[in-house]
Amino acid sequence: MKRVKDFMVGGVPALNEQTSIREILELFSDTHHNILPVVNRAGKVTGLISLEELLDDLLFSREEVAILEKVSFFADFLTDIVENVDYISPLVVAKDVMQSTVFSVKEDESMLKAAVLMKKKNVHRLIVVNADNVPVGYVSRNEICKAFLI
Repeated sequence: MKRVKDFMVGGVPALNEQTSIREILELFSDTHHNILPVVNRAGKVTGLISLEELLDDLLFSREEVAILEKVSFFADFLTDIVENVDYISPLVVAKDVMQSTVFSVKEDESMLKAAVLMKKKNVHRLIVVNADNVPVGYVSRNEICKAFLI
């Protein structure tokens, strides 16, 4: 049987709930991961931060950009804020920007079970946890495809 631990992406650093936005962005820029689990003091998963969603939260949608372009004063003001992440870094922590609904799969489960869970929950990735519910990696649709091709 093809197990999750054989196909998961491992070595994913976990963030604690109080990790600053600056540290989060640095971790994303220093690694090839696009998601990071958030853990509490006991090391249990409490959330997930996606780089794509984080950037969407920090930046603006196309509609918002269109509105801001019409009001240049606000656009300039907000651009300065985004460019100076150091100012907001102590104020925004992982707990503020994480998704609190996280779907996980045990590392000893089958890849088929992971695929079914992704489909059932309509998610693109699952956090992989060990027997103690500590995050050890993640699986995405890419890993599901690899498992079914091998």
